[in-house]
Amino acid sequence: MVNNFVSIVLVIILAFFILLSIIFIFMLVTKLMQNNLRKNIDQHKEELRANVFEYLYRQNADILEREWSGKQWKAMEELFSDFADVIQGDEVQERITLFANTHFMEKYKRNLLRRRWSIRMNSLYAIEDFQLKSMVPYLLNTYEKRSLSQEERRQLLKILVRFETNHWEELVKEPNWRLSEFMYRSLVGVMTERQFQGMVTNFDAFPEYIQLPVLDMIGIEGKREFLPFLEDLLKISSGEKKIRILKAMNELGFSKILEWMEYVDLPESTWEERLMLSKLLGRTNRKESLFILTELLSDTNYDVRNNAAQSILSIEGGADHLHQILETSTDRFARDMAEEWLQRGGQIRGR
Repeated sequence: MVNNFVSIVLVIILAFFILLSIIFIFMLVTKLMQNNLRKNIDQHKEELRANVFEYLYRQNADILEREWSGKQWKAMEELFSDFADVIQGDEVQERITLFANTHFMEKYKRNLLRRRWSIRMNSLYAIEDFQLKSMVPYLLNTYEKRSLSQEERRQLLKILVRFETNHWEELVKEPNWRLSEFMYRSLVGVMTERQFQGMVTNFDAFPEYIQLPVLDMIGIEGKREFLPFLEDLLKISSGEKKIRILKAMNELGFSKILEWMEYVDLPESTWEERLMLSKLLGRTNRKESLFILTELLSDTNYDVRNNAAQSILSIEGGADHLHQILETSTDRFARDMAEEWLQRGGQIRGR
């Protein structure tokens, strides 16, 4: 019986060994085939690069009429994608789009129906890179499908916004497919100036989870022309929206925050609001700011105290003010922070 058991174990081990060997051989052969395919495609790319360059930059349209083998088509697609990533100029982009419309569009339509997720996503990326705006009706139809993954839906929405599709605002506001804040910032980032202006003009028509990324992008992209919009909005905003407004103002170098302090209730404000205010007050270079910053120097939040001291030091006469706080204040937090920043600035005196 023991011998039978040992025999069974050996048979199982042998079977596993054979199975693993088969898997290893299969993977090895697959890898070799992929490497060979990659080598062939790269070789075709080098052979065809000059033809693509002649078409794009010297308007030699011969390649529009030529036929290629399967691997050559793949090489052409990759070449055009490479050029699309680095080209400058509308005329060159138009020729890339023309070639893609002529030779790749039907392929992408088929690919969007494929079962493999990676094929569908790669096709969406190519549609965006090649600016295939003629596919918008097909993309809109695809967007309505409920079987799409979140990644596909995000990429589709990005394309539709970038192509300035009719009613793109309604697509962005679609509540059933709410995106992450990062994705909304990405959408705003690909908008034209006209689209962004439309977002600001119709700001109240969008839910807050879209308004916040719009406010962020005003600061991130340095859109100083929208400072009056931020100032008006500051009067009526609260909570997270007010924080984002103050943050955008700081990124834009806004230096008139003292004129708007009547709309800020420091005792009732959040620490994030006080933090942004401490930064903005440092941009004013006005002694009136020192009184508010002195109050913030005793804040319960370390970041607020730290930025308040830094802002005081950036205002003319701020170093003397910190020395006075260090010598006379009864608040330990304020004294410690004043001393720390005077030491950083090399302006500490003997005590």
